[in-house]
Amino acid sequence: MKSKRINAIGELKRRYRVGVRLIDWSQGFGYRLFPGILEVARSGNELELEFEQPSGGDIAPVRIDETWEGDGLLVFRYTAAEAMAWKRKGISVVNLSAEHPSNAPVFPRVTLDNDAAGTMAALHLMTLGLRNFAYWHDSHRRYSHERLEGFRRELARHGYDVQVVDVPASHYPDATRAAKIEDLAWRLLGKLEPPLGLFAKDDIAAVCAVRALATLGLRCPEDIPVLGVNDDMVHCSITRPALSSVRYPGRMIGSQATQLLLRMMQGEDVPEGSRMLVKPQQLTVRESTGLVELPDEVVTKAMRFIRATIPTRGVSVEELCRTAGVSRELLRQRFQTVLSRTPKEEIDRQRAQIVCDHLRRTTWTIDRIAGDLGFGAADELCRFFKRTTGSTPGEFRRQGGASKIH
Repeated sequence: MKSKRINAIGELKRRYRVGVRLIDWSQGFGYRLFPGILEVARSGNELELEFEQPSGGDIAPVRIDETWEGDGLLVFRYTAAEAMAWKRKGISVVNLSAEHPSNAPVFPRVTLDNDAAGTMAALHLMTLGLRNFAYWHDSHRRYSHERLEGFRRELARHGYDVQVVDVPASHYPDATRAAKIEDLAWRLLGKLEPPLGLFAKDDIAAVCAVRALATLGLRCPEDIPVLGVNDDMVHCSITRPALSSVRYPGRMIGSQATQLLLRMMQGEDVPEGSRMLVKPQQLTVRESTGLVELPDEVVTKAMRFIRATIPTRGVSVEELCRTAGVSRELLRQRFQTVLSRTPKEEIDRQRAQIVCDHLRRTTWTIDRIAGDLGFGAADELCRFFKRTTGSTPGEFRRQGGASKIH
């Protein structure tokens, strides 16, 4: 039944019953979306939220399917039968997935900008000095196609191609899926020629890739660095090496999806099939995209020294030349050929990336970050950061940590 209540100034306000059905909460996906959903629900909006979430039997389960009754739904995918039932009942629905069933209503969607995620992945892998790239694909998923398109287009813009490794995991039966993925991955990845950067459609695929590479005797990241999408805490941490990943902007997606649903429930006409895209703001760098062994031994040696040193202090080009055992001019030529950057540009790029990581992941003061990373003082760090990124540390934090470093 539709409910109403009197607000603080005596106006009659409508209360909306909203169901939320996401994928397995244990994967971390739902917890990323939840804060954004909650902030809209608590911002003066009369939303009564019902979550389909397991409790081990301690709480009576909420079942969100074609029998559900209410005003609006936030769902991650749905069946054709559910779509028809919800539409017949006049329930407003926002889909949080790029996927939708055929021969069914296509509800408005709010999703990650998968094309932009592919672009971000390409830019990151290219900074490692790689010239060869591959993509772990699932040709039965729209989001995988979209991520591939962004990845491929950005690489092509720089003159590179991409090899597609198609592992149609979603097409396999549950009972045999893991075995089929492992068998196919072992055969397909064995055809890749390192050094090569591998972008996987998501973190689960990246875990499968790292394990298959180990079976083949290929090292990650030295031979083949691997990058995923979602930045799931569990999947990115259980793999050795830990996975680099494009972070899923769940809070922003959850907030925008809930705002859209609220407008729909209030009568706004939103076309079927419309889609709001939320760009990824962060790529979390971990060991899986660490030092690659490039064909040029001088550049590899210099890169190893930079990575080992800059977490605690700066590195001069003269120091790098002594470590690599070459002249300043020769080092510049080698870096320019392999990385399309000078040694100084690479030192600054990597150091700025570490500053970005501290600004995103901690609430430390600029003074503390400066001291931890070996800057002379906070003002020195601020000048360096402004020069390399175009923004101040404060602006970077206020903008949600959107990296401008390539």
